[in-house]
Amino acid sequence: LRYAEHAEIELRDGAEWVEVRVIDYGPGIAPALRESVFEAFYRVEGSRNRNSGGVGLGLTIAREAAQRQGGDIHLEETPGGGLTAILRLPRALTCPA
Repeated sequence: LRYAEHAEIELRDGAEWVEVRVIDYGPGIAPALRESVFEAFYRVEGSRNRNSGGVGLGLTIAREAAQRQGGDIHLEETPGGGLTAILRLPRALTCPA
């Protein structure tokens, strides 16, 4: 919300996976940088000014937590511009039989 001012949350329930999508229509992140933002302390806005963003650990921690549960997080371009963050978790984890 800091960069896009508005976001939508979408849930997708599949046979094997459950997805949570956070969709925004802000400036997005260049495709070449999308994996870099998961590296510890990496920030697209490189000034290191704490008033203009965090320290670059949020996505690192979130991806590690998802992977420990057998899932992952990745980023895609939102159709029409912006960024979509997708958290995908195994259905067996979220809804046991």
